[in-house]
Amino acid sequence: MTDKVCGWAGKILRVDLDAGSVSEKETLPYAERFLGGRGIATKLYWDEVAPETGALDPGNRLIFMAGALVATGVQAATRMTVMGKSPMRLPEGFCYGNLGGFFPAYLKRAGYDGVVVSGRSEKPVYIMITDGKAEILDASEFWGQGTYAVQKRLKQIHGQQVRFVSIGPAGENQCRNATVITDHEGSATGGFGAVMGSKNLKAIAVVGTGKPDVYDKERLTALNKHIVHISKRGPLRMPVPKKQMQFVKTASCYQCAMECGRGLYRTPEGREEVRKCQAMVFYMSHAGQKQGQGIETALDATRFCNDYGLCTMEMQNLLLWLEGCYEAGVLSDADTSLGFDQLGTRGFIEQLVSMIARRQGFGDILAEGILRAGESLGQAAKDQFNEFTNAVGLAGTYTPRQYTVTALPYGMEPRQPIAQLHDVSHLIARWLLHRIRPEMSPTTAEVFRKATVKFWKSDKAWDMTTFDGKALASAKVQDRTYAKDSLGLCDFGWPIMDSFNTEDNVGDPTLENQVFSAVTGIDTDENGLNLYGERIFNLQRAILLREGWRPVADDAPPEFNFTDPIVFDKLNPQLIVPGPAEEPVSTKGAVLDRSEFEQMRARYYKLRGWDPETGLQSAACLERLDMPDVKDALEPLRFIKNND
Repeated sequence: MTDKVCGWAGKILRVDLDAGSVSEKETLPYAERFLGGRGIATKLYWDEVAPETGALDPGNRLIFMAGALVATGVQAATRMTVMGKSPMRLPEGFCYGNLGGFFPAYLKRAGYDGVVVSGRSEKPVYIMITDGKAEILDASEFWGQGTYAVQKRLKQIHGQQVRFVSIGPAGENQCRNATVITDHEGSATGGFGAVMGSKNLKAIAVVGTGKPDVYDKERLTALNKHIVHISKRGPLRMPVPKKQMQFVKTASCYQCAMECGRGLYRTPEGREEVRKCQAMVFYMSHAGQKQGQGIETALDATRFCNDYGLCTMEMQNLLLWLEGCYEAGVLSDADTSLGFDQLGTRGFIEQLVSMIARRQGFGDILAEGILRAGESLGQAAKDQFNEFTNAVGLAGTYTPRQYTVTALPYGMEPRQPIAQLHDVSHLIARWLLHRIRPEMSPTTAEVFRKATVKFWKSDKAWDMTTFDGKALASAKVQDRTYAKDSLGLCDFGWPIMDSFNTEDNVGDPTLENQVFSAVTGIDTDENGLNLYGERIFNLQRAILLREGWRPVADDAPPEFNFTDPIVFDKLNPQLIVPGPAEEPVSTKGAVLDRSEFEQMRARYYKLRGWDPETGLQSAACLERLDMPDVKDALEPLRFIKNND
């Protein structure tokens, strides 16, 4: 350990837009219990956002917090948590997003671990941060512009090295599904673009030339070489038609040499775009079925959303819902002014995005989000809701009907818990790939089993046809993910669960704690690092309870998992999963068994140290986690089960 601060920048910038002032707070008093990133953001939210505060009220906090390892040279340590009360949820409530690229690293290089914004400016402004100095500047010339125009102008004013997050017209008009967009085609869902817009905050820009100190540089260099070596496994890329799009290279974030799904792609016409995952092809299923349309139209659709600042996940869900409403005769072209027969064309998606972002005509209803739009349009419209209709995210992805280990992660979060789902789906994807192309993936059924035992700490959780071991596996996945998000480690790089370049093809669950110790000088092991995750998870639980979350009743995945048999998964068309023997098992037609789930949930509560009947945290649990302040706050609300 050293007296010098290593890893963290050491300061958190606070911006009060009501007063037009900036100030600073020390990071380490928060970091001692909550690390950084998601952890510190959660603690700030707990301290400062009252349950009755509205998402678009000046009193809501907009929190940007970079992970503890960001900008230190750790591979794929590029991420930042965005947090506040979300206008996208129904009812409004606590939520979080995550983004990477270059902005988080340059914020730390400028001397800040995070930015906390409160209040509301009387006029449009942006925050400019330059090496330890922050200013609130006039953004009137940017207001009404898309994010690409903002990027161009900020570079003209502040130089080519400026990095930023910004909103488009959707955020300015407080569309509930507006996103915060980075300068590297990244975004954070949760409606935080609307929160920025409610504060008249157009952008946060940063120029940083410093760098956080590292405790043991030689050790970190050796670890980085090892990490890059064992992580070489071939990027998980979206399956796009090769004749329509060519992969050029990985579009890496700040100082990252790990392989991931973010890539630079080129079309036959020579157009190049950085794209990744769902946002890359959210419109492709519609464009691909329309004569004369194709990948160029799909790329345009994502660009429209990014420029206007709208969430592509919500847009994908919205299109499915609108399609259902049209087919059922609930909506017509006269109702929407859309010309729905043009669905799949460039003109249709451009018109729809513009209508929503500018709240024009029927777009004003859709700007309130699917759930609220359904409420305003009546029961016939709500009857068209499906498994992809939810507050934040794609609830029909990696569902518990198919992978029983995802049931509790879905049940415990206020949004789609995508990072936790990836702990399962990434390994499943490589297991599936090995079955088709063994040379492209090391993940045999045996490797899958060994990896889950090593990372999930259960010798039964690998069998996706049972509930055995899933309570323990869920807790381990959650704790690891919360710690990972607090360190700023990218979900596409971490954890390294399997490898071409280890003796048994299984990864190493201690790498996270090793790099944390090398950077900060704080000696910890795997269990010690995950204890931070457990503490942060319990603090989030306290926030949710304080804001109206009902323990047990709300601790369940969406209802369709229990009632609607699964019949299709485009990423796993055969619906096969690892079963009790070497050969896979098909889950086609499966539903989640309610009784088995409830028994698993009770086991989970007990493992967590919560009351197995009520789902309430125990006083002993919070005392063990060094959270007496949280215990004292929850006791008067009767959200604590006292020790017997």
